Amino acid sequence: MSLLKFFKRKQTTQKSEQIEGIDFKFRKNPLSKCVKITLKSDKSVLVTMPRRASFDYARKFALKNIVDIKSAIKNIASSKYIYKGIEYSERNDLIKILRKDAKEYLPKRLEELAQKFGYRYKRVALKLMKTRWGSCSYKNNINLNISLMTLEEELIDYVLLHELVHTVEKNHGDGFYSRLLLHMPDARCRQKILKSRKVI
Repeated sequence: MSLLKFFKRKQTTQKSEQIEGIDFKFRKNPLSKCVKITLKSDKSVLVTMPRRASFDYARKFALKNIVDIKSAIKNIASSKYIYKGIEYSERNDLIKILRKDAKEYLPKRLEELAQKFGYRYKRVALKLMKTRWGSCSYKNNINLNISLMTLEEELIDYVLLHELVHTVEKNHGDGFYSRLLLHMPDARCRQKILKSRKVI
């Protein structure tokens, strides 16, 4: 494809525009089946659409939802995160701190609990996960959410031990809970509290 054709194609698949003080990017996607609005962390808005849809149609769709878009942006602007008594207005700033603290604390604590209760795992990885606090693969690789650092030590220990037990018991059957409760008699209480918490 020539450079001229490439740039022409680029121009017809993406457009940017500021509407009522909000930066919009309209992008055609061959995999899209409908017009979709996505609010980005920088408060800009991405509107994706099928290739057959016109930019004018997508723009009208965005304008139809402008009140909800403004409300969502306002919520982002007012979002504040508190960690160790410090308030963070930017989520990315908090994530950097959580990643650093998690690296220093979680692998060491996991190894302490593994040695205490006699478990073995292959490796541990620290990640930012949207819904899970942790996971354990069938190969006994453990993934831990850096958001664990926002929890009390008792709840962190519950998650770590939960994943260690999964190195032996791969499901949540009777064997799993019998083993978990043997090590941590108040595990169900900790589990109940954990369900009320949300990841960052």
